[in-house]
Amino acid sequence: MPLISVAGLRAYAMGTAIGQGPMTRDRSAPDVSYDDLMAGMPPALHDALVTSPWKLERLHRLELPVEQLALSDLLWLLDLPLWQLDGVRFRVRPHDVLAQPQAFPHHMARIRAAELAYPIHVTDKAGRTTVLDGFHRLAKARLQQRATIDAMRLSPAHLRTISA
Repeated sequence: MPLISVAGLRAYAMGTAIGQGPMTRDRSAPDVSYDDLMAGMPPALHDALVTSPWKLERLHRLELPVEQLALSDLLWLLDLPLWQLDGVRFRVRPHDVLAQPQAFPHHMARIRAAELAYPIHVTDKAGRTTVLDGFHRLAKARLQQRATIDAMRLSPAHLRTISA
């Protein structure tokens, strides 16, 4: 299986792979502490996502094999309120953006700009595969009606190496 260049993944995460300076983060939602973020997170997200703190730069330093995952195994994640709306976190489901792109232009622009040449990062939680990094890429793969998506899978040991 191929390995993705660490430098290439870092460049993509910083937005240089799509020619736009650093990619925007959830800049319109106010900064909050980790404890406040977890307290405001809906139970469905606590159940589905890795909620222990981890560092994106550590994740991107990992050199993991790439595997192809069936998109159908990950589509349940697009029904979760992952994204912010008008400065309020956990308000927008990726499926809503795909169904009504005109209502969510910022999120739709991020989906369209997502680069599928870079794999998503996944791990297992409660017997299911979940995404750590790559929800906009996952939504783009859905938009393009792909059957599979490239992914790098983290083991529990890998999760410990990226923990904050």
